[in-house]
Amino acid sequence: LAVWVFIIVAIVVLIIDALDARAEVYHSRESALELAFPDADSVSARTLVLSADEADRAGDRAGARLPSRLVKVYESWIDGEVVARGIIDTHSVRSLPETLFIVVDVSNRVEAVHLLAFHEPVQYRASSRWFAQFEDHALDRELAVRREIAGIAGATLTSNAITAAVRRALATLEVGFGVV
Repeated sequence: LAVWVFIIVAIVVLIIDALDARAEVYHSRESALELAFPDADSVSARTLVLSADEADRAGDRAGARLPSRLVKVYESWIDGEVVARGIIDTHSVRSLPETLFIVVDVSNRVEAVHLLAFHEPVQYRASSRWFAQFEDHALDRELAVRREIAGIAGATLTSNAITAAVRRALATLEVGFGVV
């Protein structure tokens, strides 16, 4: 009897873990563009090709090496002018991916950070209120967890991964477009 109870409990635990770790995709690329650039007359995509030197400079500014020298950048246009740019960043939190859309104004300050997909267990997901603390931040040494960015209790890896992604996006746009 004890063996059967153990087997049943083990199966239930495995099922609960599998349900907690299920993939959550909140936005498609199209809905993410609408969310990020609601007032845009148009949105265009371009690929930045950073030189090795530019990638190194951006990595130094971000505090971590860039995952690629090729970066797709979305640009929001109003009345013939670029008013904002965004980068979709996919990275691992613990062992599973998270995808963010980091939106930055033309002066290279964060307008918003949107969660597009989160594949880790839901208890490690950041809230929209937590994401709001990035708004109007530029890339400087204070844009860090335990400085101007509060951590997430019980989800330290999530807060660190998101902050690193925002720093990478800001550094990439700064170097790629010469915005300081």
